[in-house]
Formats: sequence, structure tokens, C-alpha cells
Amino acid sequence: MNTIPLTLGITGHRDPREEDLELLRAKVRKVFKLLQNHCPNTPLQLLSPLADGADRLVAKVALEEKIQLIVPLPMQQSIYEQDFDVQSKQEFKEILKQANKIFTLPLVEGNTETNITEYTDNRTQQYALVGAFIARHSHILLALWDGIPLDKMAGTAQVVQFKLTGYMKGLSKEYLPPRAALDIADMGPVCQIVTARSTKSEYTVGDIKILLPNNKDSSELETLLVPELTTLDQFNLDVKIHTNNSQSSQKHLLPPKLREALPDLAPGFQNLLGVFGSANDLAKYFQIKVKYFSFGVLAMTFLMVMFYGWYSSINHEQSLALGIYAILFIASACTVGFVKWQRYHTKVLDYRTLAEGLRVQIFWHLSGLNHSVSDYYLRNQRQELGWIRDGIRALNFYDWLEYQQTLDVVHNRWIMYEKDWFAKMAVQKKQTTHYLNLIITGLFSLGIMLMITMWVDHVFGEFLWNHSVLQTHPFWHNILILLIALFPAAGALLHHYLEKMALEEEVKQYQRMAVLFATAHNKLELTSSNYTPEQILFEVGTEVLKEDGEWVLMHRKSPLKVSI
Repeated sequence: MNTIPLTLGITGHRDPREEDLELLRAKVRKVFKLLQNHCPNTPLQLLSPLADGADRLVAKVALEEKIQLIVPLPMQQSIYEQDFDVQSKQEFKEILKQANKIFTLPLVEGNTETNITEYTDNRTQQYALVGAFIARHSHILLALWDGIPLDKMAGTAQVVQFKLTGYMKGLSKEYLPPRAALDIADMGPVCQIVTARSTKSEYTVGDIKILLPNNKDSSELETLLVPELTTLDQFNLDVKIHTNNSQSSQKHLLPPKLREALPDLAPGFQNLLGVFGSANDLAKYFQIKVKYFSFGVLAMTFLMVMFYGWYSSINHEQSLALGIYAILFIASACTVGFVKWQRYHTKVLDYRTLAEGLRVQIFWHLSGLNHSVSDYYLRNQRQELGWIRDGIRALNFYDWLEYQQTLDVVHNRWIMYEKDWFAKMAVQKKQTTHYLNLIITGLFSLGIMLMITMWVDHVFGEFLWNHSVLQTHPFWHNILILLIALFPAAGALLHHYLEKMALEEEVKQYQRMAVLFATAHNKLELTSSNYTPEQILFEVGTEVLKEDGEWVLMHRKSPLKVSI
């Protein structure tokens, strides 16, 4: 499976009223059906720690609807099961058997397996951690909650607040997403299904409320269907249509032994690699399409100039040339409209950005770094590319950290490979830019030379050879006028293409990246460096993410247009 799942999280009361359970199940199922219908190409997955009450109610409905169940445990299973009585423990284990993934979150700093066995703040901190983890890694948080904003650490109200504001009482700053002082916290919607506790005898339940950041709440369930989900589903549709689950893009990422063991890797790591391969292949596929369409539009524009020039300069009575001009104009406009409608240019940028973010995430994991790329990536492009941050976060669980490789492997497979690749591409792009500029200069020069030739013939023809050659041969005179316009027009179109593809800016970027990876390579080679290899690899990753964000902004300014 090489698609990005739509991830739902659950938080809620452990003691909903027995008489409300069927109604609550129906409401949860309604939410699932809405999302499945809106995103038919996207698998849904549910994050639930399977505590009593709401967690299990939603998990059971998810399993009935063939939704993947992911179980992050707040502590070791044997310790966690102390929360449950005999019957509850049996139910917990039965549901756990049906889960697609199960993993245990790390202990909060200062906690040990001994001090969390007692029901003190230490144990509560683990519950707060799993609540924050679920809220942070979910696209949408389901909350079976009465809406009362209690200040209880790790309670439902606090998890909801974390999803809406990025803050949770009692959660160590170490476990909050890192961000700059003026950066906005990653937030998201909460789908509240009003739920009464067993102690409330009179309480209206079942209403659905969509809680949004900045207090922009709604009672319409369709409010959840934001454009980011549509973009996510389109990516997954493109994966199904245009990729063949090939592992070719993964070969240089993984050392041979790990690549051979791919079928045995944790499902989460397989999916991370699979989505990287899909995004990389799709970016290449749509990039080729954009190049072909760009050349096509430029060629049609050149022909438009030629046929219009023929009509205006050679033969005013030949309407065929004018008709061809009109056909070419319509064809080029339709081509541009088709490319925009299919979002080819946007897909190239988005899918390349997704692939590069996943590349950094994979190598951070193989380095033993548990940083999340989503915390450092595209912070200034949230509005347009938030689906990429959310998608990477949905894929980025802890269950593959066991596949940490030696730093030499990461050095060779990432730092040295990228250093050589960027250096090579910088040279190639520079040569391409140089040759295109030579052609552009040559075309403009030809136009100027022909214009000077015509001027010399008009001004000095009578003195040099007793007559003007061009004036006595009107056909060739008109041809020369056409060529004087055509050569500079071709040069202008090539210059437009050069700017549209931002080739000169790409050369500079590739040179910067080559220097970055070369510097990292030299630092890693030094045994007396002031920085640890982990620090160097982390800094390389953050710099790469920053460069990729700037690359996206640069190319988003250059959509395909009719060049006339």
C-alpha cells in the first residue's frame, strides 16, 4: 500500500451511558461514511489507545467499516492493563488482536516503569502523552465528549484543547512540537459527538459539532470536507492510476540487506518507503507531461507568429494562413486550460515536495533520529501545502525506529549520494542554460543582421549596384521582413521558456545544495568535529527542508501560460 491514509484520532469519556451507545455508534458510523464517500481512493485509519468507553466504541465501529486500527499504548501493555477489570481486559485483548499496528510510546522524562505503576502524576503524564500523540498525528480528532472544559490533566477536554490550540496542561515542552517563537502551532478540526457521562441522568446526546481553531465552530458535518482532503485523495488516485508499486525509487535509499528484508519490515516503514517511491515517480511523470505541453505551447506560438507574418507580409489574400493562426491560437489556449484543469504543474511541485520531505524523514529514522519532518517543513506554506505536512505526520509513527542503521550507511546513502547528484545536476543545468542563452543570442543576432542587410540594400543599393535588389524582388523582400520578425520572436519564446522553467535559479540552488552536502560530508569525515554525527545529519535535514520550501515558492510563480 503506497497511499497516504486519512488518519482519525479518538478521545472521549470512559463512562458513556449504556442507553446511548447505539446512538453514538450510529453517529460515528455517519462520520466514517461521509469521509469514505468524499475520499473514495484514500484508506482511513483510526488511532485509539483502546481505553474503556469511547476509545473502544469507536474502534469497534472502525473495524466493522474495514478501517485500519492503529493502537498507540501509553505504557507497556502489562502495566496499562492494570486500568481494566477482568471483563474489560478480555475485551481489550480481543480488539488488540484485530489491530493493524500496535506500538508503545516512550516514557516521559523522569518516568520509569516502576513509578508509573502507581496512579500518580507520573502515570497521568503517560496518558497525556498518548492523547497529545493522537491529536497531533490525526487529520481529524473525534471527541465523544460532553463539552465541559475541565482542567484535568490528560482529560478529554485537554486533548481537545491540544488539537485546537497546540497546548496541553502538564505536557512537557520536550513533547510539544518544536517551533519558532512566532510560528503558529499545527492545529486541526475536532468532530465532537455530544456524549453524556454515566453520572448524568438528563443530557441530550448525539449532536455533532465541528470545533475549529480560533473558535470558528460549525454544526455542519460537511465542514470537515476541507480542500486538503480532496488533494490527499487526488494523490492517492494518481498513485493507483500512474504507479505500479515499483521499488526502483527506493534502491539508492536502502542498503542491500535492508532492501532484501523489505517484506519483513514493519508495515509503517514499508508504507513510508512506498509513499516516497510513489511521490517520486509521480513527480517525474507529471514533470515530463509539463515539459511536453510547454514545448507544445511554445511551438504553436512560434507557428502562430509565422503564419500571421505570412498573411500580413507575403499574401494578404490567402485566408488559409489566417485560419491556421486562429486554429493554433485556440489549440494553445485549450492546451493551457487542460494543463491547469489537470493541475499538472501543481502536482509536479506538490509531489516533489512530498517526496523530498519523506526522503529526509527516512534518513532521519535510519540515523536513529526521532524528529518529525512535519515540525520543520513548509511552515511558511501551510495554506497551500498543509496536506503534505499532515500526510507525512500521518505516516510518521515510532514503530520502525528498530531499523536504525550505522551512520556510515546513512553517510553513504544520503550525504555522499546527494553531494554527487547535486554537483552533477548543477553542471548539467548550467550547460543547458548556457546553450539556450547562446541560441537565444544567435536568434536575436540573426534578426539584427537581416535587418541591417535590408537597410543596406535600401540605402546603398542604388550606389553599389544601381538598384535595390529587394525592391525589385517583392517576394524575397517580404520573406526577409518575415524572418526579421520570426528570429527574434523565436529567441523571445526560448527566453520565456528559460525563465518559466527557472533554470538559472535552479543552477544556483543545486550549487548551494552541493556545497551543503559536501560540507556535511567533510564534517562527518572529521573525527575531531565539535558536532556529533546526529547533530550534523539533523542540521542537514532542516536545511534541505528549508531549500525545498523555497524551491516550491519559486516554481509556483511560473504556471504554464499562452505565450503571445
